[in-house]
Amino acid sequence: MYRLMLAAAVCFVSFAATAEEDSKAAIKKWRACADATATRFAKTDEAAQVVSRLAILSCRAEKQAAWQAMSQESGPHFADDYVETMERRYTDLLAIDVIEMRLKK
Repeated sequence: MYRLMLAAAVCFVSFAATAEEDSKAAIKKWRACADATATRFAKTDEAAQVVSRLAILSCRAEKQAAWQAMSQESGPHFADDYVETMERRYTDLLAIDVIEMRLKK
């Protein structure tokens, strides 16, 4: 009985760790897409905040994949809040990056 419970606990922990790795990888893909898009859009005359927002919005598939991974890991309500917060925070960080890219030129 003890071994069965121990095996179940190990399986549960390993499944949770795999789900967490999936969500981290999906978030990294989303950020990489936004970074690449912001780099391309930074060459325009738009304001940095507009460029960062457009970059985030153009990576819709990656955002959906990140939400899906977070939803499987922690539930849909947490995923909604987490992805929305990430989007707002990363939009601000991307705007700073766009300003820095433009200053380097």
